Amino acid sequence: MIDPYAWLALLAVPGHMSWLLWLNNNLHARPYDYRRIKPFSKVINSVIAFGSTAAVIWAAVRIASHYGISIGSISPPDRDLPTWLKPYVALCAVNTIVGFLPWLVRRLTFQEADQLLSDEAQLTDLRKLLAPPLMHTARARLLDKVPGNQALHLAVHTKRLQIPRLPAALAGLRIAHLTDLHLTGELDRRIYEHFAEVTQSLRPDLVAFTGDLVEKEPCREYLTEVFAKFQAPHGAYFVLGNHDIRIDHHETRRQLTAAGLVDLGTQQRTVKVREAEVLLCGNELPWLGPPPRPPIAARRRPLQTLRLLLSHTPDQYPWAREHDFDLMLAGHVHGGQIRLPWLGPILAPSRYGVHYASGVFYEPPTVLHVGRGTSGKLPLRFFCPPELTMLILEPPPPSPTT
Repeated sequence: MIDPYAWLALLAVPGHMSWLLWLNNNLHARPYDYRRIKPFSKVINSVIAFGSTAAVIWAAVRIASHYGISIGSISPPDRDLPTWLKPYVALCAVNTIVGFLPWLVRRLTFQEADQLLSDEAQLTDLRKLLAPPLMHTARARLLDKVPGNQALHLAVHTKRLQIPRLPAALAGLRIAHLTDLHLTGELDRRIYEHFAEVTQSLRPDLVAFTGDLVEKEPCREYLTEVFAKFQAPHGAYFVLGNHDIRIDHHETRRQLTAAGLVDLGTQQRTVKVREAEVLLCGNELPWLGPPPRPPIAARRRPLQTLRLLLSHTPDQYPWAREHDFDLMLAGHVHGGQIRLPWLGPILAPSRYGVHYASGVFYEPPTVLHVGRGTSGKLPLRFFCPPELTMLILEPPPPSPTT
């Protein structure tokens, strides 16, 4: 006879993991002090690990015993689950069927929006380009030795995006998108200077930084000098993120402004590019705000202005759509930072889980690009190299004449 409790426990494992991962992702998406939520996050991760491991071992021993297989000196457990645990196991099993399995299908069939016309990537190992030392803490040096860690790689992407309402005069507009530089002092400043060199070589018309730029006071010594190297004919712009507020973000704004960047978290800017205009606005919610209020625009407005939003988190995508932006740039979620082959990311600090972890999305009227970031607080990445992106905007093809 098949052991129903053992198979029920195995069925419950994905449901147990998925709802706790959802809870953890949402916890980190809220405007809470990281120091306050860190203990809760550790508890959640511990419950995920312990509960899943215990269930798998318990079920494996029972199933092996059922087929007469002995696993060392481990004796099979009782045939029943504890009464107090049965409701939770049943709920997790249901969650596996109605929640996890549909999510798994979506992840395995995920494709970026059709607005991504092309994506050319060049991956380099910074250790082969820059002389050591590139890591300045024992933790970072230790993590760098972990097989498969891509924290010291850089993927330079050139992506062509079709923007449905792009003014014809802005065809071919080049926007360098960088996010999540995370200046903590663990990585050598020459890495960030290399990012600037690569950015300049891509000949951007605009440079956009979407938050989590600096989070340690000692990095202020070279903050202005490093960011002054990012230049473009029509300006370099920034918003701040949740890690930026761990130090005096007012001073960070002052230094970045002194470096020649434009602060879009506290103002908006309209610039003339060729024969059209680009409205640039920022959104630093939920950690800082309120954002500047963009002028109201009708959905059927004339195609003479590109409305561009910089936001740290992709969770502000509904806000961008509500305010009629053509293009939104975001970061924050690092592409998941650790991705599984075929499945992709499983952790992302977003209300939407890993749905907007990285890539190009389109929900009318707004195209969204989420960058994987160039660094992170923890220098550990698997199947998710740091990303620096050049976005080249294209209008839709002309409608066929009848």
